[in-house]
Amino acid sequence: MPVRRYRSIEEVPAAPRAATPEDGIAAACAVSAIAGALGPSARAPRGVRRFRSVEEADAHRRTWELPRLGRQRPGPDQPSRSRGSGRSSSGQ
Repeated sequence: MPVRRYRSIEEVPAAPRAATPEDGIAAACAVSAIAGALGPSARAPRGVRRFRSVEEADAHRRTWELPRLGRQRPGPDQPSRSRGSGRSSSGQ
C-alpha cells in the first residue's frame, strides 16, 4: 500500500463509515457469525500459575486446551500422524 502525503488536513479524505447504524450492526453480526462458524475459542483459565518445569506447564495446558479443541495432539511417546494420511484425528 503506497504512502500518501497531504499538504494540509483539508486534503485528507474522510474516514469511511457505515451508511447507517443498522449497517454497522449488520457488519458486526456477520463477523460474529463467521467467528462462531470457525469454532469455539480456546481461552486459557484465569489466573497466574507457577510450574517447576516446562513439562509440568505443558501437562497443565493440555488439561484445559485439548478438551476445548476437540482433538488430541500426539504426546512425546506417541508417533505423530502425517497430514496427508486422510484419516481424521478424532477419537483417540
